[in-house]
Amino acid sequence: MNQHTEISGDISRRATAFSPRIQIAITAGISLLLIAGVWIFHRMEDAPVAPPARLAPPGTFLPTKTQWDSLKTAPVLAMSFRSEEITDGVIAYNDDTTTPVFSPYSGQVTRVIAKLGDAVKKGDPLMAVAATEFAQSRSNLLVAHAQVTLATANEKRLHGLYEAKAAALKDWLQSQSDLATAKANLLSARNQLSILGKSEEEINAIENESGALAVSPEALVRAPVSGTVTQRQVGNGQNIQSAVGGAAVPVYTIGNLSSVWLVANVREADAPLMRVGQSIEVHVLALPGQVFKAKIAWVAPAVDPNTHRLPVRAEIGNKDGMLKPMMFANFSIVTGNEVQALGVPQSAVVYEGSDAHVFVANADHSLAVRPIKAGRISGSMLEVTAGLAAGEKIVTHGALFIDRATLGD
Repeated sequence: MNQHTEISGDISRRATAFSPRIQIAITAGISLLLIAGVWIFHRMEDAPVAPPARLAPPGTFLPTKTQWDSLKTAPVLAMSFRSEEITDGVIAYNDDTTTPVFSPYSGQVTRVIAKLGDAVKKGDPLMAVAATEFAQSRSNLLVAHAQVTLATANEKRLHGLYEAKAAALKDWLQSQSDLATAKANLLSARNQLSILGKSEEEINAIENESGALAVSPEALVRAPVSGTVTQRQVGNGQNIQSAVGGAAVPVYTIGNLSSVWLVANVREADAPLMRVGQSIEVHVLALPGQVFKAKIAWVAPAVDPNTHRLPVRAEIGNKDGMLKPMMFANFSIVTGNEVQALGVPQSAVVYEGSDAHVFVANADHSLAVRPIKAGRISGSMLEVTAGLAAGEKIVTHGALFIDRATLGD
């Protein structure tokens, strides 16, 4: 009891020990706290209450305003669809207008004149070769010229003897035959040098042995057709064989690129559907937005054993040269007649394994998941055979985003 009295007295003494100024400050602080509490309480009473969130009907998704504004919608429309097969392929050289060039003689290449990509005309020089045939052809010409000279003199002599009754008719006739043979050999020798690229003046100089040593042993390989040099398989100083000598690789290839081939590789399962005359549309990756139309001109008789694909081919004009051989391309091959059906953009469809669905946009801006049955593809459009009605609005842009949002991703 005495101890409690002492403690209470001690507390009273400490409380009365505060100066009047401190007591006033404590009182003011408590008052401010009370005023602030009352103000906060009244602010909470006056604050507007947020409306409850609008709930989406069962089976639908309600996007926020920002999400809705980012979407694009369009009505489901009836359109024409046709049965077609989609495959890949390439632009290729037209073999019907492509010519391999073999050297007509053997020897060492002294000059390469035509370069890859050059446009050449028929008869333009492609390269020069120091032909080993030149020496033999020159010798043949000189021998043939000598034989003609001898045969001419012999025929003239026997003709005179026959007129003088000093030679038999058969001897004179034989001399005429020998002269004709000699002239034929001379013409052949001249033609051989002409094939080697020698002019009439050069051949005459060799035949008459006037300046023969100044005639170059070079022979020119000339373009047999007009076109573009698409391959060059020869270089300066290279020794080559003639076609007759066994050359297996052409020295040049000249192609006419005013038309090219469209070669598609069709899946083995679709091979029975391919027919000559079917329409195709070609989209070249290097030329986006452009469509090239043609008809199948050839279907391979067998499937490629390595790829198990069936090559089919069409020919198309290429006067502007936009289509380059070896460009990759996508092919749409029409295999059936057109039919009217409902269609949606492929961007509107979300696939889950073998199932597909779209999002139908309702008037209240809610979105409903609608399973569909997909049919044929025509360009960027997909045929819908079940699940939608004409006029229904669907999400055409942003469907994948909404699909992830409904899953909570």
